[in-house]
Amino acid sequence: MELEPPTQDELKTLKREWDEGRLDGISTHLLEFVERHRKEILAIAHDSYAPEELLGAVRHWVRQKGFIHLPLDMADQIREISNEIWYHGERGDFNRAKIQEEWTVKHAVTWRKWRVKQILYVIDRRAGDVAAALLASR
Repeated sequence: MELEPPTQDELKTLKREWDEGRLDGISTHLLEFVERHRKEILAIAHDSYAPEELLGAVRHWVRQKGFIHLPLDMADQIREISNEIWYHGERGDFNRAKIQEEWTVKHAVTWRKWRVKQILYVIDRRAGDVAAALLASR
């Protein structure tokens, strides 16, 4: 997935989300993802033992996959769509199917890009754990 590096404002938002515990779900599933995809990640890192190479390989794999835990992503997207339905309902618009479709067309791509930025941020915050998990398998 092509991603622009996070802006300063995005980094502030990511830090706030981290501090508030809003990235805990991603953090919880990150090491499971690394374990599940160890072989692919190590191949990308060319079997390097250097933590920077390992972390770069994890980041690359995340960008390629676009997710680390689909059930978490689906639940979070459903929550966002439900919020949108509620906002529309407050304005008297109760066409749930139309609202869901509109949300998907307008927001799904940017939502996914933001989710990948969140994952990459968590990788950086948990860099030691990620590298250790990959090195422990050797």
